[in-house]
Amino acid sequence: MATARHINLLPFSSSIVAQRFGFPLKLSVILIRWPVVIICTYLLLYPSIDLIPLWFSYGAILLYIASNVVLYFFPEERFASWSFYYPLVIADTIVLTLSLVANGYSEKEFYLTFFVVILGSCIIENAKVRTIVSVAAPLFYSVSLFTSTSDLHPSVFLRLPFLFVVSLFYGYFTQFIRMERAFVQEEEIRSRGRKEILNIVSHEFRTPLNVIAGYAQALRDKTWGEVNAEQCAMLEKILLESDNLTGIVNEVLDVTRIEAGELTLRREDFSLSDYLKEIEKKFAPLQESVALHWAIPEGLPKISTDRATLTVILQHLINNALKFTMKGDVWVTARTASSKQSVEIEVKDTGIGIPREARDLIFEKFQQVDPSSTRIHGGMGLGLYIVKVFTDLLQGTLKVESEPTQGSTFTLSIPINSRLA
Repeated sequence: MATARHINLLPFSSSIVAQRFGFPLKLSVILIRWPVVIICTYLLLYPSIDLIPLWFSYGAILLYIASNVVLYFFPEERFASWSFYYPLVIADTIVLTLSLVANGYSEKEFYLTFFVVILGSCIIENAKVRTIVSVAAPLFYSVSLFTSTSDLHPSVFLRLPFLFVVSLFYGYFTQFIRMERAFVQEEEIRSRGRKEILNIVSHEFRTPLNVIAGYAQALRDKTWGEVNAEQCAMLEKILLESDNLTGIVNEVLDVTRIEAGELTLRREDFSLSDYLKEIEKKFAPLQESVALHWAIPEGLPKISTDRATLTVILQHLINNALKFTMKGDVWVTARTASSKQSVEIEVKDTGIGIPREARDLIFEKFQQVDPSSTRIHGGMGLGLYIVKVFTDLLQGTLKVESEPTQGSTFTLSIPINSRLA
């Protein structure tokens, strides 16, 4: 039974938010929390008489300070998701409230103002209006505070910056969540646009290419009459270049799907031996000086993975081996791994090889070991990038062994039972 899985390769990036806020997101979050930590520390240092033990206050203070210090050790990526902030803001709200209660010198009017400021900071969307509220709240409260006839405890004066810091704190995180949601909506719009372009490109490029290749093949096969040797050679070149251009279009479309998050995996159960024999029929050496050998044992197990994605991987690996082998041999072999949990498909050639320092580079977009070889052999440097991404999607691994002028060996390992859903 086939199971589908949608692949999202466009996670939200903290760098985008950092650019919008003007400085690193991680640092801004830590800095915005320090005033809250300092205020809570002061409130806990001067609790009401006999309300809580002194050792408990000191322990809570050290723990709360440590909570902000620990954030310095979190990776930047953790600060890029709203889900990271919900428990953080909830915990800070609890600590703020408990600090006020522990201090014990705040009346009910202040608690009311406190929660109104929090609510306003979360509701008001306009940043300028939210700033005005942040400044106005402590000012209005100060009027009622200093017109009061009751004696004022020294900690009461902390209420004014307290309200401002609270408004700034909650306004910041509210703005962050709104920005993230806006980015998500923007990305959805872009994704739909890319999908539409993908459909247009797929139709407008592939259709004329298929027509050109179809007519050229019909002429070569003498459907409308005899052709001489020179004409036949020209038709072979047309077919070859049509295939090359079709391959480039397919690579561009695959990369567009990857970046648009439009990849869908469908798991199927099939015999690896039969599958590889079908693949064998589709390949022939690009030139007479290269021999293509297949070693496919009959006893290979059935595998459960995405057949179409595996086909794309093998096509790129085999085409690369043939393209960069001017003279010699290319071998395609398959075997069951020693662990019996995966199968290995090896593509080995006697081509130009890859320097050790360039083995990671070849899996990046638009990269080739030697730009001059790109011009000689053609291609845009997308094939191995697609291979690496697709291999990861199938939960497989790809190992490269190569030396310049000594050929290359790419070993693809795929789980026998891939858990794609």
